[in-house]
Amino acid sequence: MTDQGAPSQIIRSAAMSREDNFAQWHSGLASLFEAKPLDGALDRFSADLATYNLGSFLIGHSKASPQSFKRDAGLVSAVGVDHLLVQLYVNGDCEFSADGYETRGKTGDIVCFDLSRQMQSRTTDLETISLVVPRQLVRLAPKTFDTLHGAVLDGETSLGILLREHLLSMAKVAPRLGAPDGKLATEVAAVLISAGLSAAVTGQASDTDLVGTGLQAIQSYIERNLVDEHLSAEMIMRHFGLSRSALYRTFEPLGGIAEYIRDRRLNRALLRLSSVGSGRGVVAKLAYMNGFSNEAAFSRAFRQRFGMNPREALAEAEKRAASGRATDLTQDNWMQAWLHGLSVAHAGV
Repeated sequence: MTDQGAPSQIIRSAAMSREDNFAQWHSGLASLFEAKPLDGALDRFSADLATYNLGSFLIGHSKASPQSFKRDAGLVSAVGVDHLLVQLYVNGDCEFSADGYETRGKTGDIVCFDLSRQMQSRTTDLETISLVVPRQLVRLAPKTFDTLHGAVLDGETSLGILLREHLLSMAKVAPRLGAPDGKLATEVAAVLISAGLSAAVTGQASDTDLVGTGLQAIQSYIERNLVDEHLSAEMIMRHFGLSRSALYRTFEPLGGIAEYIRDRRLNRALLRLSSVGSGRGVVAKLAYMNGFSNEAAFSRAFRQRFGMNPREALAEAEKRAASGRATDLTQDNWMQAWLHGLSVAHAGV
């Protein structure tokens, strides 16, 4: 760890054997991907990584030999995070499949992966700048979020160049960023990433896809209070001093305020299936830890949303974990702790 600035984790290949280098690399990425050398051997493996925790997002600079990366259903369920991974390919190419959609990114491109979904990839020698951000920091409408997984922003476009230069600058100054500077960096990054990702999926940064700051503030408040069973339109109206008609009008394009809160709670419940264990009372525990006032209401909403009841989903999650594909989430997994600690509150939104 650094004595000043942002908390960090550093892996330097020159300071260790190839076996130790891979072990540290594999462990450091375990919450994001299952990583393997492309040829299956370690005799040419090399990986360097510098990752910094800025409170509201993570930024990392890595250089690594050719590899395959996989994020399967077991890992998604076991890790249970609802963030976006935005990667700038400084050098090298990557072929990947995102929910079955095959594409590639080249040097200079910026690629987005939704960490609540599955993907796999194959890379050449690759140098990347990576950001992991809670989705609430990205100002995009839900319809745009649905198409972000695997989206590629061409690095030769105007927005691609702007975002690329900003990510390179952020990686350069990340070791020195404290809380005040980190807050400013977050605000600037959120604007550029939002515009860039909108352009990646629509061909242009459309005003209809970018979410206004007022809506973003309400969404962030909802996210921080999802576990409170009293979260409601009335609670939000009191906090922001809004009239009922103003709040309902704001969330009308998103399907309504009640549906938005319910969907966010259900998505979080699905991602946290592996964290509640098994046995009697597990469905009630899952319901209460995600802000539902009773088990029956939770079960009905869960089945309506996902086509199965919570016990069936829990059984499926246990089956995946038993297969050995889920990551070993121990207290020593610093990335896992960082991911769960990311908070929009650090950004002041």
